[in-house]
Amino acid sequence: MCRLLSGIVLCALLLCGATFAQEEKSHKVMMILFRGQTQAETGFMDHLRSRLPVAFLVRDVAGERSKVREFVEEARRERVDLIYTFGTSVTLDVVGAAGKVDRAVHVTDIPVVFNIVADPVGAGLAPAFAATGRNVTGVSHLVPMADQLRVMQRFRQVTKLGVIYNVSEPNSRLAVAQLRGLAAQLKFQLVEEAMISGPNPDAAEVAQAMQTLIAARPGFIYLPSDSSLIERAASIVAPARRAGIPIFSATEGPIRQDGALVGLVGNYANAGAFAGYKAEQILRGKEAVRNIPIETLQRFTLVVNMTTAGQLGIYPPLDLIKIAELL
Repeated sequence: MCRLLSGIVLCALLLCGATFAQEEKSHKVMMILFRGQTQAETGFMDHLRSRLPVAFLVRDVAGERSKVREFVEEARRERVDLIYTFGTSVTLDVVGAAGKVDRAVHVTDIPVVFNIVADPVGAGLAPAFAATGRNVTGVSHLVPMADQLRVMQRFRQVTKLGVIYNVSEPNSRLAVAQLRGLAAQLKFQLVEEAMISGPNPDAAEVAQAMQTLIAARPGFIYLPSDSSLIERAASIVAPARRAGIPIFSATEGPIRQDGALVGLVGNYANAGAFAGYKAEQILRGKEAVRNIPIETLQRFTLVVNMTTAGQLGIYPPLDLIKIAELL
């Protein structure tokens, strides 16, 4: 009887050990970033770390998209279980646009979860917000453009809207196309000023563009969700503020850190956690990446920089103050 019990106990221990070992299998995730780690990556990593043993290989192209191929090759050598990508440009470089995939260049056999892609449909990553049927899914953080503009109009009735954008960046081009499409409906004239020097416009080009926009005296200047411009947000916000022109930002960083007046934004950390949830389903084997839909956040935040509001004398109406995050 003792031997039988000992055998049962030993088997149980071995089974528990096997289960524990299986649960403790470490997953390898490469993260390919565009401009260093943001709250989006913090949210993503925190979510996965709290649920799975995972090792992160963090790689930053630092605005140089040519580095993407190097990191893709490394991901293949390292046999990573999943790739996380930040932003539209990096994601397109990693997986290719739908129907335009080059298997020699793009990743087709590793699951990819993208994050902070403003318009995945407009960028060509998928034909709709749905499962893609291929090795990619992800999260869009951006509020519909019409909703952003309606909030802007609550601060000041805008008949002339300025926009600074980078022709080298898909997010910038898509934002301007949407603004053009809404101009007649929302009754404003769009004044465009483009950066044409490449993916990393220099300070002189930004300064010249802002000087031209300010001279046109728009009621607001729109700052798109474009990493190349977000990195230069201080150089965009400061001259506009001196001229008494508010900045409406599509993302929260320029409001919190650089003094843009307002934005109706998707929280980066929440987007990261949502992308982490999608990655968790893939790594646990609960769902194939091709079956997981591309989605956007369901909750957005109205962020208002009250210091800037005081400097400009432009304040949110009372009903918006009740629901806004005031800085």
